[in-house]
Amino acid sequence: MNDSKLKALVARAVQLDRQINELGDELKLAKATLATEAELRADEAVATEGDGTSVTFEGNDGCIARVTVAGPTLKSSIKDDGKDTAKIKTACKGYFARLFEQTLTFRPVPNFREQAEDTLGKDAKALIKLVTNPGKTTVSFETKEIA
Repeated sequence: MNDSKLKALVARAVQLDRQINELGDELKLAKATLATEAELRADEAVATEGDGTSVTFEGNDGCIARVTVAGPTLKSSIKDDGKDTAKIKTACKGYFARLFEQTLTFRPVPNFREQAEDTLGKDAKALIKLVTNPGKTTVSFETKEIA
């Protein structure tokens, strides 16, 4: 490749990189706006597997944007850092050893939610919240096939 072609290739690559970055920023903003709109239209949400929800929007051309919020998941482990562990132990009302198994960290026992509810009754809700990760929100698109 001669110098002229190399310079042209570099210029085009830089131009493409800038366009991709600009479009990426625009896409992030569009996804954030769609996610916010889905929150505002929670009454239109459809349940998904795993206790999540999904809201579907249609574009002018028939394309689809689907905003999905994954259901909350239990934390896989709890670091024994003192502060958070103390709150969790308090929420367990003396049943910490029954609801968690000790490894290098603490991990909820199998069927934790049910075990906590059976053990703590209405007080289980506060404990479950302490050891639950919020669900992740994703936005996906489907392109309408042109006949």
